[in-house]
Amino acid sequence: MINFVLISKSNNEGEQSYAPNSISNKISIGNTTLYHSDPYYSWKNSQNDQFYILGNIIGIRKNNKIQNISQDRSRLKILENFNLISEVEGRFVIIKISETGLSEVWSDNFGTLEVYQQTIDDNVILSSDLSLLPRAKSGGEFNQLSLAHTLTVYGCRPAKKHTLYKEVSRLGVNEGFKIKDGNIEILKREFNPKSTEPKYSEDKLEEYSELFLEAVRARASDNGNIVYLSSGWDSTSILAALVHLFGKSKTRCIIGRMRYSERSAVINQIEIDKALAIADYFDVKIDIIELDYRKDADKIIKRSSTLFRSHQFANMTSVNHWRLAEETAKIAKGGETIFAGEMSDGAHNLGFSQYATIYHAPSQDFREYSDKMASYLFGPTFLKEIVRGAHENDPIWKIFMQLHQTTKFEPLKESEKEIHLQFLSNFFLRGGRIPLYSIENSKILTKKGAEKYLSEFEEVYLRDASGNLTGDTLYSNLLHLYNSFHWQGSTVSTLAYTAEKHGLNCVVPFHDKGIIDFLSAMPESWGRGLDFKNTKYPLKWMLKNKIDYPYHLQEGPHSYIYDVDPTFNHLREVLFGSSFKEVFQKALNQGDFIKSLSPEIFDLQYVNNIVKKYLDGEEFHGQEMGDLANLATHSAIGLYGNE
Repeated sequence: MINFVLISKSNNEGEQSYAPNSISNKISIGNTTLYHSDPYYSWKNSQNDQFYILGNIIGIRKNNKIQNISQDRSRLKILENFNLISEVEGRFVIIKISETGLSEVWSDNFGTLEVYQQTIDDNVILSSDLSLLPRAKSGGEFNQLSLAHTLTVYGCRPAKKHTLYKEVSRLGVNEGFKIKDGNIEILKREFNPKSTEPKYSEDKLEEYSELFLEAVRARASDNGNIVYLSSGWDSTSILAALVHLFGKSKTRCIIGRMRYSERSAVINQIEIDKALAIADYFDVKIDIIELDYRKDADKIIKRSSTLFRSHQFANMTSVNHWRLAEETAKIAKGGETIFAGEMSDGAHNLGFSQYATIYHAPSQDFREYSDKMASYLFGPTFLKEIVRGAHENDPIWKIFMQLHQTTKFEPLKESEKEIHLQFLSNFFLRGGRIPLYSIENSKILTKKGAEKYLSEFEEVYLRDASGNLTGDTLYSNLLHLYNSFHWQGSTVSTLAYTAEKHGLNCVVPFHDKGIIDFLSAMPESWGRGLDFKNTKYPLKWMLKNKIDYPYHLQEGPHSYIYDVDPTFNHLREVLFGSSFKEVFQKALNQGDFIKSLSPEIFDLQYVNNIVKKYLDGEEFHGQEMGDLANLATHSAIGLYGNE
């Protein structure tokens, strides 16, 4: 596990009371003390500054190649320069301590390894997780606006710089902490967005193929590779790339068989059948583990809640990732790399790549095109239509208005900059994914709570981007901001943390600077707009033209029961049919988490009403069910100060 606590005191008098008992390595310089797990690399420069890299380094990027530095780690000294962090691929934190006790802490290019910060009694304390901070033991106020975000936005975790605790913050993307004698300031690296001009020519498809294969190659292990396999394009493309690069003997797969309730039986049999066929095509071993939630939910929560609470994870996808890591640890032989296909949907198609935007039983092609229509509404062409006030005449907009007749939409802002901010806010700070979606649709928030939430989060995360936004940099800004929202949420970040907790190394090759840069400048016509190119156009082109891939096996239903029965809902089975029902009812009945919610920000009458209905055994659906799921999961995981 990657662990550290850095303490900067206002003076060197008195005994240090914040020292962790679980970390053995220690260094003290001036008024600064660092406790840390074994570093990946450490060194001292000519000015006697001491550097520590904690985490995992994949390599140094040079000319679209990632050079392995495990035999020459001294090359990592380039990280003395804060502005060169993007040249190194990996999941890591850099800690610098000077002779005077001045310390600086930076994270990797995407901020994938967390740094938490608390100031108490004129001391600044940084840590790798919340459990190592005084807040985990002493109590304090909860951050109501962070709670608003985590209870309304997909991902169920505060946005990047926030935590659920008023006195604790996190290091943001492209930021560093600089600390001396109990005082702290923020260092910032400039973000330079990519442009979609000039447009890509078709020969850029070759470049994407090389970038993708390089991202997989650089992360693979000589000891073997295990793919968290679904039946979708993303994980199966990783499997195909691994076999292409290393052969079948170095690759195996693992997939979960989902049984959430007695009444629904196996809910992903479509996925399992397709995954088995794809594994058979490549002649690789595949292990099926049981994600059986008909029993023992209390035991699963007991095993996972310590990790989840220390990083603010609270989502059923988090639980699935925990179970995958548990079972993978049992079959792993040691030293393997675990591959996951997450983030591809967002990076390629703004999250609309699941054949789920508009249900149409006879035609998977139409369902894919509906995904393209949804992403078009957050693309540069439609943004231009909104800015000039012509969006209501757009045929795609009219189709979606027919599908959202009961949805509340907000009036369009007046100036171009205000509209850009509104557009980004609609994308990242709402429970619905369509432009002009009103925050009033979130029943759980009061009017004042919604206004305060939007005001703060727009200011912290979106205003700078909106002020400089242009149509050709829209995609680049969206993908950059994803790192502060969904990609650090409970449905993605948990992959690395649950694996690490079980002694494994899990990587997401789509979260690669080369790939993200390419997709940041990828034009709308390459699968995100209304042109006749597939969603994930460059990925699917590579699979068809550059490596061996069973394209024919992607025909038919996608993964789950809801692919053939749109009335089916995973969440309903968990809440009302699984063994989690008893766990959730017990936690909600105790009411500790609900008591943390402020009546100024939250409509507690609405909250208490849906909780009461659930405790009374009533089954319901829609937004009430989604809100209940968030409340129930957070109640079961718990907060520091709620125990």
